[in-house]
Amino acid sequence: MRYSEKLARINELQKAIDAYGALSLEVKKKINYKFRLDWNYYSNRMEGGTLTREETRSVMVGNIDVNGKPIKDVMEMNGHDKVVLEILKVGSGKTRISEKRIKEIHKAIMHEEGTTKFLQIGQWKATANEIINYRREKISFTPPDEVADAVHNLLNRTNAELDRYFDNKESPHPIEIASSFHIGYVSIHPFYDGNGRSARIIHNLILIACGLPPIILKDSHKQSYYQLLADIQAYGGNAQLFYSFIADRVIESQQVVLDAIAGKEIDEPDDLDKRIELLKKQLINPDVVTESKSLYATNRVLKESVFPLLQNLESKLDKITDLFNSKERVIQYTEQENYRELGTTESDWETFYKWVDKRTPNSAEVDPKGVNSFSYRYQLKGFKKSLELQYLPIHFDFQFREFDFTFSHNNSFLIRRFGYNQTIDSRLANEIVKEVIDKVLSQIAEASNLK
Repeated sequence: MRYSEKLARINELQKAIDAYGALSLEVKKKINYKFRLDWNYYSNRMEGGTLTREETRSVMVGNIDVNGKPIKDVMEMNGHDKVVLEILKVGSGKTRISEKRIKEIHKAIMHEEGTTKFLQIGQWKATANEIINYRREKISFTPPDEVADAVHNLLNRTNAELDRYFDNKESPHPIEIASSFHIGYVSIHPFYDGNGRSARIIHNLILIACGLPPIILKDSHKQSYYQLLADIQAYGGNAQLFYSFIADRVIESQQVVLDAIAGKEIDEPDDLDKRIELLKKQLINPDVVTESKSLYATNRVLKESVFPLLQNLESKLDKITDLFNSKERVIQYTEQENYRELGTTESDWETFYKWVDKRTPNSAEVDPKGVNSFSYRYQLKGFKKSLELQYLPIHFDFQFREFDFTFSHNNSFLIRRFGYNQTIDSRLANEIVKEVIDKVLSQIAEASNLK
């Protein structure tokens, strides 16, 4: 397909996407999470980052599980994710690129322990830099004393093109505006390091501002990407070949959006393979069920799994209580076939831990087998911004059976099951809390007519 045909295809696909109008929150979340994960993972991997896809995901959800990996890689991934998340939130609309914005992006995505390099973050390079290209030849970049002027000129040209585009005047296609900036930026190489990542971030910022999805440069694209740039930088290569390469990536991203809208699976194949592998490991794990129900076992589950999970949840819910007139929390449990209330709104978690500590087999009111069920009810009442949301309830139900304990939330058909020797670790707890809070925020947004 010729380059002009690719541009026509991009315009055609974007019209198809726009024809759907405002997407549902669920579809938006699915698309944004896909782009966010891929963008973080592949862009940092392209620059030598060592985090796996699963480790990237763990950094994104705030549950950093990357044992043995360099702290630099972890911190830079965390900073990169924050920038990506912010850009995805901004969406389309008139924008301009400034030197300040570029430097702020660099500060966010770089991490250095040593003082010398730390002081270079967010500053134009003070020493010359160069790379060895795919032909094993040296490519030198703009000298340090010329960087400020070179960046200034690049931004003047790019912003002038963006202004014409947003004012509906004759201008290059957004593919060319973003790609031309990309080529100019990496040819300057304005920072001591992090030039590729920041170039791809600003490239995508331009695309998103112009109403197109971000591009994802995967492992299979790496060789072509570097070769095309090297040919342009050192050998006067045709820039339109790079534009055409980028156009292919935009078409791929547009297809991801259309697939998500159509309800198709947009996970990477290796994501599914890893999920299958994890499931099989869990199914054959000989340590899943090794303990019978007892007072000791149920008390341990309450202290190590149930209470930390609910505390985590409340720490997030308490941040939105000011949007409501009141809140109510009720905790009940069954033991020896009787329902009993443990606490209400005013109880603190220390009280609940002390309650567990006092439970011994010698107490006449305590069943030596432990509790049979434990229910948690947290309800926000009287949404201040709309009459459409008077009650927002959150329910968690735990059942303690002979060889395992289970729990579900908000009457979900999904019931999670654990052996008594297992715990709901922080990673799973964070995922559960995120799932619940996402639904809560969606209900609030819907009641407030927010998109």
